[in-house]
Amino acid sequence: MLGLGPSYLVLLSLTIVVGTLTVIPRRATPLQGAVHLAVMAAFVVPAINP
Repeated sequence: MLGLGPSYLVLLSLTIVVGTLTVIPRRATPLQGAVHLAVMAAFVVPAINP
């Protein structure tokens, strides 16, 4: 699916879930922002350095 490996599919799913839980209530805490940054880093670092 989408040409992604299993680990990237998990990260994509996690990103969608976290984003939905944060954006729908229209409020975000610093902890939720940190979770977004951690998920982004977990996705970007392996993409840059495979």
